[in-house]
Amino acid sequence: MELEKFEEAKKVKEKLDILGRQKRKLESALKACKMEVIVAFTYGAFLKKDQVNIMDEEIVNEMINKELERVTKEIELVEKEFESL
Repeated sequence: MELEKFEEAKKVKEKLDILGRQKRKLESALKACKMEVIVAFTYGAFLKKDQVNIMDEEIVNEMINKELERVTKEIELVEKEFESL
């Protein structure tokens, strides 16, 4: 039983660490001098890969802020889960 709780806590802590790194990267991106987003996608019957660059700083800023909000909320949920263990 204790080993199961330890393993579960370890997984939750790893998830928290990953989210923390992601949050720091997003915050760094917001402070950057120049921002652009590369959107990679696949399409067609043969799943052709392609990409498009988005260089409009206002749009990129909005995208990063939305993702930062999502990551922050997820961190709060994972922290609560960790505390309940």
